[in-house]
Amino acid sequence: MTAGNPRFKVTLETMVPDLLAQHPQAREVLDQYGLKGCGGPMGPHETLRFFARAHGVGEAELMTKLQQVIAPGIQRRMTSETPDPIDSIYRRFFVAGIVVVLTAGATWGAYLLWKIGFAKSFTSVSVLEVNAHGHAQIFGWVGLFIMGFALQAFPRMWHTRLVAPPLAGLSFVVMLAGIAIRTTGMAANGYSWAVPTAMVGGTLQLLAVLTFVTQLGLTFRQSKARLEPYIGFIALGMFWFAAQTVMSIWHTWTTMTATSREELLWYVSTYQAPLRDLQVHGLALFMIIGVSIRMLPALLGLPETSDRRGWVVLVLLTVAVVSECLIFLAYRWTQNHVYAGMLLIPWILLATGICIVALPWKLWRPFSDEEARRDRIGKFIRAAYGWLAISLTMLLLFPVYLYFWSRGTEFSHAYHGAIRHAITVGFVSLMIMGIAAKVVPTLNGVDPRRLTALWGPFILVNLGCFLRVTTQTLTDWNPFFFRVVGISGVLEVTGLAWWGAGLLQILWRGRQELAAAAGKKPDSIVGHHRVSDVLEWFPSTIDVFLKHRFTPLTNPLLRATLARGVTLATATSLHRVPLDQLLADLNAAIRGLGNNGSNGPTTSDGCETSHAEAQPVDAESKIKLPILPGH
Repeated sequence: MTAGNPRFKVTLETMVPDLLAQHPQAREVLDQYGLKGCGGPMGPHETLRFFARAHGVGEAELMTKLQQVIAPGIQRRMTSETPDPIDSIYRRFFVAGIVVVLTAGATWGAYLLWKIGFAKSFTSVSVLEVNAHGHAQIFGWVGLFIMGFALQAFPRMWHTRLVAPPLAGLSFVVMLAGIAIRTTGMAANGYSWAVPTAMVGGTLQLLAVLTFVTQLGLTFRQSKARLEPYIGFIALGMFWFAAQTVMSIWHTWTTMTATSREELLWYVSTYQAPLRDLQVHGLALFMIIGVSIRMLPALLGLPETSDRRGWVVLVLLTVAVVSECLIFLAYRWTQNHVYAGMLLIPWILLATGICIVALPWKLWRPFSDEEARRDRIGKFIRAAYGWLAISLTMLLLFPVYLYFWSRGTEFSHAYHGAIRHAITVGFVSLMIMGIAAKVVPTLNGVDPRRLTALWGPFILVNLGCFLRVTTQTLTDWNPFFFRVVGISGVLEVTGLAWWGAGLLQILWRGRQELAAAAGKKPDSIVGHHRVSDVLEWFPSTIDVFLKHRFTPLTNPLLRATLARGVTLATATSLHRVPLDQLLADLNAAIRGLGNNGSNGPTTSDGCETSHAEAQPVDAESKIKLPILPGH
């Protein structure tokens, strides 16, 4: 119980850790709006004003509820915060994403770029090898970060809990296995086992994506969140995720099984562009725009996007992506150049939609919010949207470029690749770097003001992207630029490695601190505590567990393995035992024990039970152990 320091005044400028230090019972209010699992025991280093903006709760509503639980004379039971494993599920996705981008992703891409530079031709490397690298980038870099961020952030934005948490871990394992298996199969093209291997990997990826999308959809359905434009972007982003996965598997099959060079070139020249449009303009762009509409006003103090403007942009971009794919396919199937000219229509719609949503933010101006001006992620957001503008401008000027370069008689792989690079690295990767640089310290309880400004990685990635876009385009005019185009890849990989190392360090530090916090003996037991931790803190509570038919805990092997990965909430749902009743009995027991394990267990009304009723079981007991339900 606590009344807090009477001189401590709670305002919107109060830091969350300061509030929880004075009034631990305030956590129950903050948890209602998505704090659960964020920042460790003391919460993230942010003000209540920022918390309200970031979690979509009215400032007045938040302060009213806080005052209700911290008011003098209001006595509340305090609980120690032990995050559920699902609260840190994003870690494995982010770590795996960094590993992939620094191996089969950006690093492999940089290697291929050097090969192109030495050969002085963008067609000097196998298209199947390029596609294997591209597949790793889309699924391993962009896909894993999207999945990890969505599973962590969206349920909290919707003020609910993730449906069926074990599915999140399953989708991670299946997706990572799919990426590794499929990339191996694609890279080994020509061997008899390559195609079956790639298809097995693709099937696993599709299973992971469908599991992830379904889980996220069910989570939103159970929440009370209203349908807003940013949710529309997320929903369509999930649709593009599934659609591009299906098309990507089919495209891998057709290109790897092509029986002649002509057939291979037909499939690549006809279907690769629409596939990339689904992946970049569909999946990546829709997810980033949705997250930007929801988070950038809170993070950087930008003007909020009205619902009306948001829905208009959603319609424009949806029409643009669908028509961009269909018109290109019509052009390739008919060879009618009228359709090629019509591609300007969806490109104009893309540029118009982005302008409608981004121009009111005026990212070229200093941020009005003082905290945002000091935040290290602002430069990443500015640069990312700058590269998006460059990519769309180059896309609109594509017909003009082709006219001056070859009078429109040839297709420029160099210029088209430069457009793609400006949006994939300049926009998508910089947005991932910036958002992760904000989210990861927040979730791990690290004060961002004590971290470096990340100027090194920022400069290297931007300089590499600039050199790639310019020198790749200039190779159309002078082969000399092939000699220097490879430098761009080295700069980008170095910047990503620098940024990734810093992120991994924060993740490791946060994991160690949370583990240390979880290991401290709490004043009371809550549903998020693990069974093994409760038994370690209060050994005599074994009698309470046995009373509630948790007899497998008498097996040392199960206690050392299964009990370490199961929370009380999960265990009671599996055993069909009321959680409230178990918690009441456990807390009554530890109050009777005095936290030292000297007395017998108690019932929920505080009366001590007999040892015969509790039925203590020795580890050597020959009682037949039933299997835990669901395991």
